[in-house]
Amino acid sequence: LHEAAIAIADDHWLQETARLTLKLADAAQQGLDADGGLWYEKENGRIVLEKHWWPQAEAMVGFLHAWTIDGSQGWWQRSVDAWSFVKQYIRQPQGKEWYWGIQADHTPMPGQDKAGFWKCPYHNSRACLEIIRTLAP
Repeated sequence: LHEAAIAIADDHWLQETARLTLKLADAAQQGLDADGGLWYEKENGRIVLEKHWWPQAEAMVGFLHAWTIDGSQGWWQRSVDAWSFVKQYIRQPQGKEWYWGIQADHTPMPGQDKAGFWKCPYHNSRACLEIIRTLAP
């Protein structure tokens, strides 16, 4: 929505979507683990002790976008930390496809496809393209 507000150059919506973007980024950071990864979700008030590929990709982009809005070093660092987490735990060795996710002990989730009906390169590819577009205009 913030990108749409930029495209139409509407000051009211630029301010409103910037405010909401930072609010969403703040909410998302509540799910960060000390290793820089984002927990998948909560069920019945308990954190699901998995870190799936797509929240990591979206965290990289979302925190970077928050940084472009307010310039806070904290948002920049969260984006960098998310990428470091992906490189260490989510991306397969030798830079191949990303795992579906990892368990709390940082081992790949067993029995999950690297590609399939719900797993495709959309999130990870889009995240990398968005980051390149943002940092190398």
